[in-house]
Formats: sequence, structure tokens, C-alpha cells
Amino acid sequence: MIDISNWRLSVMTAALFLAACGGSNDTQVATTPPVSENPTPSPDPSTPTDPNKFVIPPEVVAAAAKIDGDAQIKALLADQSSATAAKSRWNQFLELVKIASPSRSELRMAAEIHQRMTNEWGFSPTEIKTRADGIMYGTDVNVVDGLPVYNACVEIKGSYSSSAAAKHYNGQFPKVLVEGHIDVVNPESLPPAGDPFNKIRLQPFSQPVVETPAQLAAINDVLRFDGTGRVIEDTNYGIASKVFANEAAAKDGGGVRVYVPGYGDMMSSTSNAFVLAAAMKKFKIRPVYDVWICGTAGEEGKGNLAGMKQLFGFEQDLGTGSNPLNFVSSMGLEGGGTVNFLGSYRFEMKFKAPATAGSGDPSAPEAMAAAIAKIAEVKTPSELRKDAPRTTYTVGRASCEAPAAGSSVVPSCSLEVDMRSPITETLNEVRASIVPQFQAGLMAENARYSRTEGSAQALSMEQVWYGLRPAFVLTQPNTPAIHAGIQSGLTTGTDTRTTVNTSSGSLNDNVPANTGVPTYNFTLASNAAGAGGHAFWEWGTRGAPELEVQRMRRVLTATLIQSGYHAADGTIVQPSVGPIGNRTREVR
Repeated sequence: MIDISNWRLSVMTAALFLAACGGSNDTQVATTPPVSENPTPSPDPSTPTDPNKFVIPPEVVAAAAKIDGDAQIKALLADQSSATAAKSRWNQFLELVKIASPSRSELRMAAEIHQRMTNEWGFSPTEIKTRADGIMYGTDVNVVDGLPVYNACVEIKGSYSSSAAAKHYNGQFPKVLVEGHIDVVNPESLPPAGDPFNKIRLQPFSQPVVETPAQLAAINDVLRFDGTGRVIEDTNYGIASKVFANEAAAKDGGGVRVYVPGYGDMMSSTSNAFVLAAAMKKFKIRPVYDVWICGTAGEEGKGNLAGMKQLFGFEQDLGTGSNPLNFVSSMGLEGGGTVNFLGSYRFEMKFKAPATAGSGDPSAPEAMAAAIAKIAEVKTPSELRKDAPRTTYTVGRASCEAPAAGSSVVPSCSLEVDMRSPITETLNEVRASIVPQFQAGLMAENARYSRTEGSAQALSMEQVWYGLRPAFVLTQPNTPAIHAGIQSGLTTGTDTRTTVNTSSGSLNDNVPANTGVPTYNFTLASNAAGAGGHAFWEWGTRGAPELEVQRMRRVLTATLIQSGYHAADGTIVQPSVGPIGNRTREVR
């Protein structure tokens, strides 16, 4: 990686790409300092109020106490507190996380979750809201980037739709969403059907974290599974199943790193979401509004938030969400309580050599280098105006096809560019400045050889892919999601913080928040230690099962505050949010 984040690319610097792109290697270069996943943004003049100037209504405080003290809720949590339940949650996690689930190829993971919904978790086919082919009834976005969307959603049916005065949006009654994603960064593509599973490898803490895939593959201690996919409880299973409070305790107590993609990001939380769904079904937890619990597709990499775009009818070409299923609130499970969301555009452009190109013709690497140099001269809104929020861009990858045998002509080169900003206006502004530079680089290289644009002798260009994570800045702190998120922590004693995270994150929640649906972030995981999220060497160590139950308690309380709840004593906790969800586009 060439990191020049403290200065700008010049034409000479861009020319360094020519050597790198003569073959199939990838080169990365930052053209402005990138925004981190959770930065502290510059003051945003479009935010008139502090996100933490919320006032929790007394009825929400009362609802939280009522729900947390309810006999049915206590029975559910007592059941999940048993050693048998803790073991069952751990085994389910191991059995799911072993299924390779690359972003946009989650079909095997979704299929396993679907069959467990019916065969093990007690749900009827009518309560399962997603299908094996990726189609979901009721939404107006079923294909994203030309691919099916492999979500896995189940419904806890509420009472509201059968009430005489029930309101709906185009026949869709209100829903509260609880979701975690089921896709991972690695492996990048779906393994063959004959060898479909990740190896779950165990490494003592006394050994250093692996640095290469070969080192990872050389670890011989693995977890084993039987022919039905169930974990075998042998010696290695016993070692991996030890519980620790933190990494130091694991190091001292014979703990191991459990290497598998998705350990922390984020199957440990998503698997427990389905445990919670099954427990709600078992203990007959009855909300007022419907509650949907989903494993969503396409959060990672080029997944382009496909799962959430399906659920919220978000058309990235329009930049709007129709919310056709009428979600009134969204509870994400990536943790942190984030309420502002960093927007990004990602483009992959391919520069292609003329079909009959020779040594004296325009060059795809030269055109790409020219485009990079032109992009490097773009000034972001935050560089042009002191009052603009921090806006950055990155040339993330530059790669070229290797020439054919006996030829010196590079057939094509691909360029990936990311743009980031916490508000939509500046995100669109930087896009408007950068996108024309792709064509400008192409035209500059064709002009060097006096080639007419669009002719057979000229270089051509195509947009291979682009993605949008819509930006969002909270301007109204008194949202039902924030009220429920904060109060659920206070009432249950699981989180005593009275403020939200005001930095900007980049999560599944970008989509509902931008669509106008209130969001809040939790976690259902309990990991003593872990690292390597998005890397081939992702690992974790098992944490306390009691913490998982505490977090279930909080998420269940927050969800039912918003959806409403039929308590065990016959009283009804009314929903804290209205029955018609927000949207930025009407259903077509």
C-alpha cells in the first residue's frame, strides 16, 4: 500500500501506477485522509440541536419498568439463564458461523436459518417472511445490483392488525425491526458445494496471532461437526467452550483464539437474535405491533446494504426509501448506540484497451493514471469551506489485467474510488466533482493519440459497479428509538449511560435512518476478546453467557417499549411510536 494521505497525488505520482498495473497486482492509495468507521465529525451547521438534548417521556419510563418486571419476560430470561440454554446458544453460533457466507452469496446461511425456523424454533411457514430465492412479498425492491437478496426474517405477530381502528400503509400494518447481518467479508466468494464450510481453528494465546493465510491453515486444532452440521463435543470443543471475563483471564486460564470469519462481525450477535425470536415464540410474548427479527444480507464490502435496501424499499439511483413494509422503528445489533451515519459513494470504473490495440495505441494503465491524477486535484467541500463537515475520498484500489502471452497490451484496468461525508449535500457535492474525472482521464489518453471518442481505435470505459450508503445527521433528538434505547439500559441496569454516541458510523442503520425511520444500536454478543474484523484472521474467545442474557433483557425491553406489549397481568403497554412509518418516497 502506498499511503500519501498527508499530501496530494501529482501526475508523476500517478505515473507510478503504470508499473504496478502492468500485471494483475492491486495497488491502493489514499488521496485524502479517509474518515474512520466511527470518527468524531466536524461541527455540522445543519444540526440545530444537540442529539443528547432528549427528554425521555414518563410513559416510556413506566413502560420499561412494566415490561422488565413482567412475569412472562422474567420466565423467558430465567430459561435463557440456565446452563442448558447457554450451551445451546454457543452451539448454535458455532454451527451457523461455520457456514461460509460471503456478502451477496448468503444463500446457504439463509437456507440453514430458514430450516431451523421451521424445524427447531417453532415458527410456522406464515411467520417466515423471506424465501429461499431472495424474494420478499410487500417490498418494491427485490433485486439490488442485479442480484437476489438473501435475507432471513421471522415475525412475532402482534395484535394491532386485528383491532377495529388499526391504521396501515397500503395494507402493511406497523412493524418494529430487530436485525443483524449474516454476511461476512471473508471468504470473498462462495466455496464449492463439496467443501462449503469454514474451518474453525483453535490457537493458544501463548502463540502469536497469525500473519498469513498459510499460517492460519497450518493450525491443526479444529472444531469438528457431524453429518447433520452439529458440533461434536470432543476435547477441542471443551477447550473452545471455556468462558472468560476478558483477554487477560483467557491468557492465564488456558483460553484459545477461535479463528473463523464472522466471529465478532457479526454472527455472535445475529445468532442470538434468532435465539431471542425463538424464546419470544416459546413464552408467547405478544407485542401490539408486529416484531420482525431478521438476519440481513449484504452489509459488508460490496454488499451495498442490499438487505436493508430490500426491507426499506431503498432505491439507490433515487436516493430515497419507500418503507413499503411500514417499519416504524429499527433496532440494529452492531452495538454502540450510534445515531448519525456516515454516507459514502463507491465507484468501480474499468478502462478498456481498443479491441485491436498494439504498442502504439492508447493505454488503459495510462488512462487510469491520468484519471487518478485529475481526481487528486479535486478539493473537498471541507477544504473549500470552513463550515463544511469533514468530507474525504480515497482511491481504494487500482488493478490491471495481465497482458496476453506474447503481448505488451494491458486489456483493461479497474479503479475503485470511495467518497465519504456525514451529510447528503456534501457527499453529492464531492461526487459531482470526482465522477467527471474518470471520463477526463480517458479523454486525455485518447487525445494523446488523436483518437476519436467512441471509435474502435479509442479506449473505452464502463462503470462496473457503484454503491451508496446514504448519510444521515440526527436533527431531532426526541425519537422513540433513542428513548427506548437509553431507558431500556437504565431500567434493566445493563447500561447506565444517559447519552448517545454522536460520532458518525457506517452501518446497516444508514438506510432506515436516511429513510426517516428512527434507529438505535445494541449488541447481543458476549466475547471475552477478539480482533481481525474483516480480515482473514478474525478471531474471538467466548465470554460470559450471563452477559448475553442481560443484553437480551435490554433489547427485548427496548423493542417492546416501541411495539407495545400484552403483559402477563392482562394489561397492555401501548406502543411508544405511531403506526405509520416515515419514508422519503411513496410506494410505486
